[in-house]
Amino acid sequence: MPPLKFADLPRPDYDGGGLLNLMASIIIGRGGRSPHRTLVGLPPEDIRRWPKLALLVIDGLGADQLNRFVTRGKGPRFFARHPWQVISTVCPATTAAAVTTLATGSSPLEHAMLGWHQLFSDLGMVATPLPFVTRTDTPLAPPDFPLERYLGIPAPLATIPGRRVLISHGDIPISRTSLAQPWWTQRHAFQTLGGLTRHLQAFARSPVRGYAYAYWPTYDSLCHRYGPHGRPPARHLAEIDAALARIETALAGTNTLLLITADHGFMHSPNHLNLAHVPGLYDTLTVLPSGDSRMVQCHVRPAQVQNFLNLTRTPPLSQHAICVPGPTVLRSGLLGPGKPHPALAQRLGDYVLFAVPGSAFLYPPAMAKQQRLKAGNHGGLSHDELRIPLYTIHP
Repeated sequence: MPPLKFADLPRPDYDGGGLLNLMASIIIGRGGRSPHRTLVGLPPEDIRRWPKLALLVIDGLGADQLNRFVTRGKGPRFFARHPWQVISTVCPATTAAAVTTLATGSSPLEHAMLGWHQLFSDLGMVATPLPFVTRTDTPLAPPDFPLERYLGIPAPLATIPGRRVLISHGDIPISRTSLAQPWWTQRHAFQTLGGLTRHLQAFARSPVRGYAYAYWPTYDSLCHRYGPHGRPPARHLAEIDAALARIETALAGTNTLLLITADHGFMHSPNHLNLAHVPGLYDTLTVLPSGDSRMVQCHVRPAQVQNFLNLTRTPPLSQHAICVPGPTVLRSGLLGPGKPHPALAQRLGDYVLFAVPGSAFLYPPAMAKQQRLKAGNHGGLSHDELRIPLYTIHP
């Protein structure tokens, strides 16, 4: 079999069939302004006529995973009872990029959140922005650091008039990164599926028009640990199925349009490569790799470019990765439409390693505890990761 090429990899859809387009439909449908195309099959006028709209995101629920679940006769209370359409997430197909699009309405090109781990070269570090920590788990910046101004993310979602409600798990609503999104007029936290249901019901029963964005993270965690085909994720998906049926009942009679989708899917990845164990690779880099386990940003020392490329063309890297120059990634349109974020050129790698199907990477910092990559991963370019479901439940 000939080696896989970059041109062979699937692409996200930004032309009317993707998550960015869903957000454009929502924003325009709620009276805001978006520069992006709306979603085919969900025109803004279908959203505009309902007083309330709730968008629920189930982290990690790929369309292919859902299809396997339903075709096995599962999901009788909600998943199998309603039709869904398949849309595309963004690239990178990972939480940091996708939830930033969901929370702002901007594309990855515009918001430049390119992975769970992110290079902030002007701060001199690779950090983990969503929990707001460095790779060694210290705070990314002091409390008075102006994070909203520093991130500088355009937010078409902020143009939606009226009530904009964030409903999320644990400390997420009051995390540093979340608080750098001041357009949320209300924030609510919960711990359980029951708590999620109660907050959505309270939103829907309010007489005031509004938009709510709700997020459930646990399915993603189980897919990472056990793989997307594992039994614990399947058991939890059955719990989510029952919870969604309760949410549907709780919203009945409230004139609330309910949309349910995901941020990405999963790739079962039994083949793991620790980049720190590739002899000489870290020596070619200016900084620790960043990104995600299936799409890694590499910033290469100018004098070491040829050595870096030689390593990517020979085992073990050549068996696990497709190496693509950063400018090629940018020209390909993978990151979506719009005006590039001012920091994008700093954060996008000189070269990007896209994992082949079934493979994933570790790229630990020095003196890190021994790590073992988990069974399920995402962030790359495969149908498993890119394809997500969208349910539209009318009142």
